[in-house]
Amino acid sequence: EYCRACGLRLLTDENGFFCPDCWGRSPKIVPPLCTKCGKPHKAVIHFGLVANFPCAECRAASPRTVRYRRALGAVYYQDAAADAIKLFKFQGRRRLAGPLAEWMLEAAEREFDCETYDLIVPVPLYRVRERERGYNQSALLAQELAGGFPNAEVVAALTRIRPTQTQSLLRSEQLRRENVRGAFAMTEGIGVKGKTVLLIDDVLTTGGTANECAAVLRRHGAGAVDVLSAALAVTIDMHRT
Repeated sequence: EYCRACGLRLLTDENGFFCPDCWGRSPKIVPPLCTKCGKPHKAVIHFGLVANFPCAECRAASPRTVRYRRALGAVYYQDAAADAIKLFKFQGRRRLAGPLAEWMLEAAEREFDCETYDLIVPVPLYRVRERERGYNQSALLAQELAGGFPNAEVVAALTRIRPTQTQSLLRSEQLRRENVRGAFAMTEGIGVKGKTVLLIDDVLTTGGTANECAAVLRRHGAGAVDVLSAALAVTIDMHRT
């Protein structure tokens, strides 16, 4: 086996697809970051400020617009991380759920109070797509993460009731919101009233899917919904404000 990033022969079985150097170079998202959307405050990274605070966009947004309490991504969606998620999501490499979940749990242990969650809920796939793929990647991540949240149960509380286009293929945030509007419903027989929910996804882009899922959970009584993803689809740009 050879590293999918650099071509180096793999001498360990750490994840089966990437050498330790390439895997370790995948840039993790670290404070300071937005306490709402999870995006890093690029202009102040490495300037000694480690406290998190809301970004300008989230400060301006209406609480009724964003239905989750907080979102967090473990790494940037680039380099080995992006390659790994594509292999995991589209090419059946299920064993990558473990290494990706390790990144997610590391971020969660730093930013969240892991003992406070009652339910871990994966973002669902539409039944036809899940049947074609053979699994739901978010559900596999949720199962891998379960041990890190001692009081939480993994529950398929949400159902995708209609097919949607792949969010990453849609160029505008408005199109992405429209794409997932009304696409999710509660699974019959599962209650979330008063529960603190951790919603699991593989990649967060604009957060449209997560927000639509959170809205459904909140309408059915969830006390709070936080979002945890393997990656955020944002770029590293040290000169932006």
